[in-house]
Amino acid sequence: MKTLLFASIISLVTLKTTAQSVENYGDFSPKQWTFSSKYTKENYLGKPAIKLIREKETATGAFIAYLNDYIFSDGSIELDIATPLPKSTISFLGLLFHFNKVGNEPRYECFYFRPFMSGQSGAMQYMPINNGLVNWPDYQAAVYQGAPICKPQQWFHVKVEVKGPMATVFVDGKQVYQIKNLARGSSKGSVGLWLGNTPEGYFANFRVTKASVIK
Repeated sequence: MKTLLFASIISLVTLKTTAQSVENYGDFSPKQWTFSSKYTKENYLGKPAIKLIREKETATGAFIAYLNDYIFSDGSIELDIATPLPKSTISFLGLLFHFNKVGNEPRYECFYFRPFMSGQSGAMQYMPINNGLVNWPDYQAAVYQGAPICKPQQWFHVKVEVKGPMATVFVDGKQVYQIKNLARGSSKGSVGLWLGNTPEGYFANFRVTKASVIK
């Protein structure tokens, strides 16, 4: 009886101290989003989606989309990702969070995927951006990479859970990576989409679950 009572008290305290609210942004309204690239809304493989289109080739930059005036600290980000490109073609696409600008330079945390490497080490890459430039050569070590199944020309579901300086990545419900010390530490900022040096990529069902403390 005492054990049950103690468990009930712990559960009650947990419920009172942490609340979660799910927010859906999968319509990708231009009133809510800022896009740094050309985009179209299409139906891809049975899902209403947004397609980010890379308008120029650059090895050091990325095209992004992020929510306007949005603050995310801890919680989770979920979305579906797909590349229309075959396995024989390189592709880089993912999500960003804790996005801020210092002057004109964007700074954020990023997890992106290489579907052409599906199942291999490096199919998922962690990469923080501090000056607006892609700096993946600094994060080529295995400690910054995962090996999820994320096949080309198929949807895969991504969930990133953030708690303080730690982030955990799930693909199709399976944990594939965890980093305990994000480059920007316990931070906050907007969330969004990321397209690397690849012609185009599809994104759908974007939603955010914020974790907040009730005072």
